[in-house]
Amino acid sequence: MFTEKFGTYQCTLAIREAFMQKTQREINDFTIEEVLRTGTTDIPSADLKIIKAIATEYVKDIFRRLREHGYDENTMRLYVTGGGGCLVKNFYKANDRMVFVDDICAAAKGYEYLAEIQASAGKSV
Repeated sequence: MFTEKFGTYQCTLAIREAFMQKTQREINDFTIEEVLRTGTTDIPSADLKIIKAIATEYVKDIFRRLREHGYDENTMRLYVTGGGGCLVKNFYKANDRMVFVDDICAAAKGYEYLAEIQASAGKSV
């Protein structure tokens, strides 16, 4: 098992950098995060189009990486948790084999469950 650093923060950094290159202007993280969370915000449509295009490419790259690691959207069910869920919902065509876990405590609950299983088996946690 491994983790790739390819989450919402890295997406924000990519958007900030690309926005600066395309417009010669800075954009604040709050504005970027609002677009990533909701798919829109109150900014000029040309600026919104830039952010959405970069976010869409970023999400396509996430799925490319998943496929490189064996993910097949036709035969596998994908559980999406955390901030990545907003990215996928807003910038990727989700299919019926994707399950979005909106519980912000899901990871903590999962670790707690695993710890309980290990403890009941007499293993050190």
